[in-house]
Order: sequence, then structure tokens, then C-alpha cells
Amino acid sequence: MEKAINSIGFGTIEEYLLKLVLPILTISVGMYFFMLIFLRDLPFFAPYLVLLFGVTFVFAYPYVVLEKKKNMIHESIHLFITYMGTISTLHISRKVLFQKLSQKKDFKEISKITEKILYFAKGWNLGFAKTCRKIARLSPSKILEDFFDRFAAALDFGEELEEFLVGEQDSVLDDFETTYKKSLENIKTFQEVFLSLTVAFAFGMATSLLLPLIMGTSIITLIKYALLGMLMLDALLILTVKTFVPSDSICHNLSIKDEGMKKTERMFYIFTPLSCVLIVMSILIDRLPFLVNVAIALTPMMVVGVLAGIEESEIFRRDNAFTVFVRAFTGAMSVMRGGVVPALSSLRVHNFGVLNRLVVNVYRRLKLGSERFKGWLHFAGESGSNMINYFSKILIESIYMGGKPDAVGKIISKNFSRLLSLRKMRLQLASGLRGALYGALVGFVATIYIAAAITGLLAGMFGSAFESAKLEGSIGSIVNSIVPPIPDVNFTLVNLYIGIMVISHAISSAWIIKIVDGGYIYAIFYDIVFMVWLGAILSVGVPFLSKYLFGSMMLPA
Repeated sequence: MEKAINSIGFGTIEEYLLKLVLPILTISVGMYFFMLIFLRDLPFFAPYLVLLFGVTFVFAYPYVVLEKKKNMIHESIHLFITYMGTISTLHISRKVLFQKLSQKKDFKEISKITEKILYFAKGWNLGFAKTCRKIARLSPSKILEDFFDRFAAALDFGEELEEFLVGEQDSVLDDFETTYKKSLENIKTFQEVFLSLTVAFAFGMATSLLLPLIMGTSIITLIKYALLGMLMLDALLILTVKTFVPSDSICHNLSIKDEGMKKTERMFYIFTPLSCVLIVMSILIDRLPFLVNVAIALTPMMVVGVLAGIEESEIFRRDNAFTVFVRAFTGAMSVMRGGVVPALSSLRVHNFGVLNRLVVNVYRRLKLGSERFKGWLHFAGESGSNMINYFSKILIESIYMGGKPDAVGKIISKNFSRLLSLRKMRLQLASGLRGALYGALVGFVATIYIAAAITGLLAGMFGSAFESAKLEGSIGSIVNSIVPPIPDVNFTLVNLYIGIMVISHAISSAWIIKIVDGGYIYAIFYDIVFMVWLGAILSVGVPFLSKYLFGSMMLPA
């Protein structure tokens, strides 16, 4: 608890209770009584939700922040240890090492931690060994904590930085691999929770659609609450995945793009207005069911999703070829004992597959006198790969600062290969998650439409029975006094709300898939369009089969 409180900037539990818990609870209680007294038209549970949110927030917030910081460390610790290993071949001092680390904003939370170490070690004259031990105890990551403990011991014994940091590559990456696989287990757990919640929500929806026949409640009111509940559930699931599953993006976010990315973005800007026009036209014409209209309007976006999927495949191929290029490039520099340009010149005759064009381009830029880091930035941008972007920065910075090419190449190629193998495992799990989410969507949509069809059937049967009973005089008055009247069911409006629910669930499911696999964000449209089409087919097929099975007693849906 104390570590979680320290992670959000509070020194003691008392300070946390006074500055955060007390104000939040005071506001929550005040809002609770305000809603009870002045906002009585709201649902009866609304004040209690506000109170529950306040209590939950003050207890959950420190742990959520702590978990987020831990994930940020785990997202970049492989880059951190790789960079430390490569620049240690320069035989630099401890102070310069931590100065370099604190300037690397790519390391996110780790750069802030190393900045603190540098500040206390030099500004307060605590020394690097003692500071590393103290900061390690406050680290939210067990991997980083253990590393700084070992680093402090190495500094105390006077071990050479290069010898220690090169030897630590396997130790840190072994711990990172264990944590990474554990996060993959979290994906499996999330998949089971998601399926359970979807089934439970579908059952609740099916039950709520039958309540108007029993209680006389308006079905529109109930389905509005169901829609709100679905939106809240989807938002909570997305937030949970982003908080507890470390990100591993396949594509970089540089301004320099490769041709596949540029083509995908052009298609996005072309087909998005087209889909918007089709949606407006389908609403105005209103000849087909709501979900079918939306599915037809979204179909052009499938082109964007397909192109993004092709781009992901190309990036995977470039990632697989990068380790071969690194070993060849650093090997050429070691053998030839020349600069970067001569080494690249000797590599042009070799076949690096999908990287051939990129290697030739970076050679030409450097040969023509382009600024060296800018030339390699174009290399990373044209690759489209997030991993190539980060590791090429480490490679070039270490080489240009005078690092040993053979040692640098060995560290980078080995670490890059290990990360590729872990990513393949993650993609396999993401593929399984995709199948589970598709199945959950089909079950959810089918259950809702079957329940709506049964509601229509029972409403028709009960309505006819009550009309007959009213004609009997005294029997009609007895029936009216015992059984609430059956409200009219506007199935057009019901189908509209169900359609919005399906679209929302499809978008959230596709978004979760992209968070888990770390793929190109535009590939989300492939899953969205496919899921909406599944919902559209079920929205037509289930009522049709219901009419076929139940016969003429079924009301039009």
C-alpha cells in the first residue's frame, strides 16, 4: 500500500488520506445527498453509483497508477538494458552512463528513474551504489528493482561497466520474458472474463425484454438502460486491457511513413467520407433494417482494414530480416575497420530481401552527405516497424559514439530475436482472442434477437387474450384488476437500440483485439466491418427463423 501511495506522489499514508481520500469522499457524499434531494427524477440507483464511484476511486487509484507505471517500465526495459549494454562498450564513466539514460525519453518511466538516480548521486553526494539501492526499493517493477540491486553490488566491488552490463543482458531479458509470458496469461484470463460478462449481459438483456409482459414496464426504458450498461461495460473492459496488458506496438508513430502506410492512410481519407454519405443515404431511404444499412455503409472501410493487414505482414517480414542485416552490418564494420558508409557499400551486393530497398536508400542518403541521424531516421520510417525504429536508434548511436561494432551487433541481434519470439506468442494468443470475441458477439446478438422475437410473440398472444377478455364484461374487469396492461412494443425502435448496442460492442471488441496484438490501428476496420455484418445477418435471420418456427402468431419485428 505504501509503495502504491508513493507512486502517486504522496510521502505518507496520512498525507494521502488528508489530500486525496478526504476531498474525494466529501465530494461523493455531497453529490449523493444533492441528487437525493434535488434530482429525484434520476433513476433510484444514480446517487448510489456516485457514492460507490468515490469510494472505489480512492482505493483503486494508487494501485492503477502503480500498475500503469510498472507496465511502462516493462514496455521499455528491453530497450533500456540493450542500450546500456551497447554504450558500455564505449568505456564511459558512471556519470555519463546515467546522463545518457536520463536523456532517452523513449524509455518513459525508466528515464525518470535514472534521472532521479543521477540527481541524488551527484546533487546530494550519495554515490551511485547507495542511490541505486534506495531507488530500487521504490520501483514498481521487480525486474528493475533486482537489476539495480545487482548494479549497486557491481559498483561497490568496482566491476567494469562493460563486463557487468554485457553479462546482464540475459539475466534481465530472462526476467522480462517471464513477466511477458505472465502478461500473456492475463490475456487468457481476460478472455474468459470477457466471455462470461458477455453471456451474463446477454442473459440479462433477454430477461429484461420479457419484463414488460410481467410488470407492464416500457420496453424502451429498459433497453435504454441496457444500452447504457453495455457502453459502460465495454469502456471498463477497454480500460482494463490498456491498464494491465503492456503494449507492444508493431508499427511506429513517426512522421516518415513507408509506402504501405501512406496508401492505407490515403484510402482511409477517401473511404471515410464515402461511408458517411452512405449512412446518411440509407437513413433517408430507410428500405432495409438498421444494422443492414450500417453494414452496407461501412463495407468500403473493409478496404482500409485489408490494406492495413497487408502492411502488418510486410512489417513482420522486415522485422525477421533486421537481425541478419545488423549482424552483417556490424560484422562488415569490424572486418573492414571503416566507417558506416563503406560498410553499407559492401552490403549492397547482398540480398536482405524486404530490406534491400531500405539499405540502398540509407546508403545513398549518407553518401550524398545527408545528416547521419536523419538518414537512419528515414531507414526506420520506411521500415514501418516500431522495433526497428528503436533498435536502429540504439545501433547507430552506439556505433557513431565509438562503440565496438561486433559487440554492439551481437547484443542487438540477440535481444531483437528474443523479442520477436515473444511477439509471435502474443500474436497467437491474439488470434485465439479474436475467435473468442467473434463467437461471443454471435451468441450475444442471437440471444437478444431471439428474446425480442419471443417478446413479440407473447405480446401478441397476451394482447389478443386480453382483448377477448374485455369483451366478456365482468371477466374483463377482473383481468384488468389483476394483470397489468400489456404496453405496445415499438419493434422498430427496439431494433434501433439493439443495433446501436451491436455496433458499440463490435467497435470495442475490435479495439481490444488491436490493443492485445499491437497491430496497425487502421486494421481495426476489418474486424469492425466483419462483426457488424455478422450482427446484420443475425438481425434479419433470427426474426425470419422465428416467424418460420412460430408461424402467424409472431408479430412483425
